[in-house]
Amino acid sequence: MKINLFLKNIFLVAFLANLFVVSGQPKPNIVLVIIDDMGWKDMGCSGSLYYETSHIDAMAADGIRFANAYSAAPVCAPSRGAIFSGKNPARTKFTTVFEGESSPDDRLYEESKQRDGGANNQYYEALHRHNVPQSEIFFAEVLRDAGYATGYFGKWHCGIHKDYTPDKRGFEVAIGYRNKHVPTAVSGHWGKTFKPYGVGLETLDDDKYVADALTDECINFIQENSHKPFLAVLSHYLVHNPIQAKPELVKRFKNKATTDQDNPEYAAMLASVDKNLGRLIEELKKLGIEENTMVVFTSDNGGLNSNTSNYPLLGGKSYAFEAAMRVPFIVKWPKRVEPGQISEQRIVGMDIYPTFLEIANINLKHKQHLDGESFLPKLKAKSITDNRRLIFHYPHYTGNTSPYSSIIEGDFKLIHFYNDEEGAYLLFNLEEDPYEQNNLSEKLPEITKKLALILKKELNKMEAEFPQANPNYNPKRKNLHNLKTTYNKAQSERSIQEDKIKKSNIPTHVE
Repeated sequence: MKINLFLKNIFLVAFLANLFVVSGQPKPNIVLVIIDDMGWKDMGCSGSLYYETSHIDAMAADGIRFANAYSAAPVCAPSRGAIFSGKNPARTKFTTVFEGESSPDDRLYEESKQRDGGANNQYYEALHRHNVPQSEIFFAEVLRDAGYATGYFGKWHCGIHKDYTPDKRGFEVAIGYRNKHVPTAVSGHWGKTFKPYGVGLETLDDDKYVADALTDECINFIQENSHKPFLAVLSHYLVHNPIQAKPELVKRFKNKATTDQDNPEYAAMLASVDKNLGRLIEELKKLGIEENTMVVFTSDNGGLNSNTSNYPLLGGKSYAFEAAMRVPFIVKWPKRVEPGQISEQRIVGMDIYPTFLEIANINLKHKQHLDGESFLPKLKAKSITDNRRLIFHYPHYTGNTSPYSSIIEGDFKLIHFYNDEEGAYLLFNLEEDPYEQNNLSEKLPEITKKLALILKKELNKMEAEFPQANPNYNPKRKNLHNLKTTYNKAQSERSIQEDKIKKSNIPTHVE
């Protein structure tokens, strides 16, 4: 029975590969658009009644939208490293946003804001890398070696040292990534503050909006390479803080009725994202290459609660809960992908790597993209049963959470918080309780125990780094972060969002 099912899936993948790689047709072009901190509900097509995303919505109508798409991590850097390497951050040890200047090599670093002696946590953060290791082969390198022109435009965050920048990881053209460690709040979204740090944009006009400039550069690259297969990655700094938007757009949203989403500046930033996506797709049409170009639109992690609302999902960026890693994910490929589809199947950031290789008819590199699965079959076969196991490992502190790991297996999700005396677990049935309101860990101890063992086994196989016991921990003092504080904070923020909906005159809808 299992063998027959396995063979059936093999034949299905082979059939779909032949279907997508049409004999006599040039290899497909690939455009990947990555937004920074865009929430799962920040689109009209996924439930927003305040934000205006007509071009994003049109892309979803013309292709397929994955309603259960996950980033590999709840914050920027590790999720991006996972996209480009095809590996879980636990495996590469590139598990968090590095602080200060990036290291010049692959070493593990101990620096942590929770190692300063003033914090009373039971565990220190795990050791981590500042760069995705040189041993990892990014998908841009594979596509470049197969004859693709490769271009990168915008935020990188996979290593700022000169040996780890995008031009050293397979991208022949790389513009707009920052060449120094500088907070996004300093570089900002306007030319005046960004150009001292933006490679290739040193002469940018002071009043030029960075998102527009990056889109201009990406379009120029596509125009210059439209005669051959190309990979173009447009990686916006929007909608990450600082909240800086075009004044004329802000004015429009200030006069619009709100729901739980009510930030006119953030809405205006999303409107710029949307307009630039429309410009990009329109250029593909003008060049006559739209039908032979796969466009993928996604975010590096979930939305930040202080900027947007992820309701009814729990949490937001950096949390252990669904809203931290549920992201927009839309694929448009005219005549290859049936329009108007909404898929409930799980996909994750690492899946981008093998998918791009497969549509380019390049042999998969299974040892490299170990944790990714091509989503090519899911573009056509909506009936495929998906019991996909997902593993998340964020062994670090933020203002919202303490170190944790989690596993999704079948209908269940288990979260293990390390910073509790005996370890602490939350267990949810995502099929019955997608908003993580009913903790089943004590009611279903056998499932909790089983999933905890699988999670530990999987992380050990990846040789993950774990939080380390703090020898200075004082049990008489209150923990700064643990399961209770994290869960209560997320619930409190969700209640605020819920109250806004109740007070609003606009009936809101969610998926």
